[in-house]
Amino acid sequence: MFRDSRQALALLACSGILIAIIAQLNHALAPLALTVSAPGLLIAYAALRLPTATGLAVVLFSGLWLDAAAMTPFGRQAALLGIAFGFLHNAARRLPHEETLVGVVSALFVNLALFVLLAVIDLGALPDSSAGAQRLLADLILSQVFTALTGPWFLALQNGMLTLAGAPPAKRARRPV
Repeated sequence: MFRDSRQALALLACSGILIAIIAQLNHALAPLALTVSAPGLLIAYAALRLPTATGLAVVLFSGLWLDAAAMTPFGRQAALLGIAFGFLHNAARRLPHEETLVGVVSALFVNLALFVLLAVIDLGALPDSSAGAQRLLADLILSQVFTALTGPWFLALQNGMLTLAGAPPAKRARRPV
């Protein structure tokens, strides 16, 4: 039980670091009207390498952290991150989940899915949907590039933080395809 708590706290600290970096990057990109989002990075490690309860707790609290700063209904991002966690965690049994490349590609797919879902939800609220669609496409491309470039670093940070906390993830057996 204490191992799960240490894992959750270590990964929440990593999530806080990533959320702060993204906030600073978005602040720097504000004059260009661009934003970066990388929810896939918050989900990938927890879904691929942690037990269900611990990983879901980390993802939900990270989602609530994102919700606290967003101008959207509270709990929306946490719920969407939790659903994405469920899909990825279920698929993790069939993947070589300890590979960095699998983690980055998983984060990219989760980013894409959540970005498209949130865009469909929010696009109708914009006064000019065509201008909003172009901006969303630029944001998506920038977010995917950011995720691809920082993904290996962030996965290594999470792995190192768990090792430092004395609670590395247990080895999970792959289920045959």
